[in-house]
Amino acid sequence: MISLLLLALFVWWFQAGWLLISLYITVSLVALLSVPIMYRAMGYTNVDDVNWLKQQEQDQYQRLLERIAAAKRELNSLNLDEAVHQADVLQKIIKDYRSVVTTRFLGKKHSPLTYLSAAHTVQKTASQNLIDMVAIGHSMRTIQRNKLDQKQINNEIVQQRQEKQATLYQEQKSRLNNLLEENRKLFNALMETAVEVANIKSFNEFERLDTLSRLVSLAEIAKKTAKIHSG
Repeated sequence: MISLLLLALFVWWFQAGWLLISLYITVSLVALLSVPIMYRAMGYTNVDDVNWLKQQEQDQYQRLLERIAAAKRELNSLNLDEAVHQADVLQKIIKDYRSVVTTRFLGKKHSPLTYLSAAHTVQKTASQNLIDMVAIGHSMRTIQRNKLDQKQINNEIVQQRQEKQATLYQEQKSRLNNLLEENRKLFNALMETAVEVANIKSFNEFERLDTLSRLVSLAEIAKKTAKIHSG
């Protein structure tokens, strides 16, 4: 827009012929196109990409912690003490892991984002397990309340209904225990990889690939498990 305004001003001021105007237009176009070309050639687009990725990672980090905090409040209201404890542990693991990675790769452009992204899928799966526990906890509370409402009634139909509810309750309790156990395994794996990252002696490519490959494998397992639960 500025170039067009300057062109109009040039034509009006100098009342130049078409040859001079064409020359001015050519120079203006070259100057205009040189800006994005030089911006890319000097590496500023790469810097923008890295900054965008950093902001995305930061946003994911904050959303994940908020998600866990909300789940923790729900779990606390449902008196699921072990699940509440796991929410506390997961928050600390995420914060500690982030501190380890950012400290270990201080000054490196891409490495922190690589390691943080690799662990994010696992952390997200563990947080989703907590949210699933909230849903299970509410369903178990609903079953218990319905059972209490029918406590004084004694007939065959109600007895069958209560037996069905007891079966459902045990199934939900079993699901809850499975999720708790799965999170224990994920927590152990995350803590082990955090220790590995902290103990990397150099930026040797083999050492980095070994730790990253474990994180990626763990993420793949977490993805498959999440699909099984959602199915």
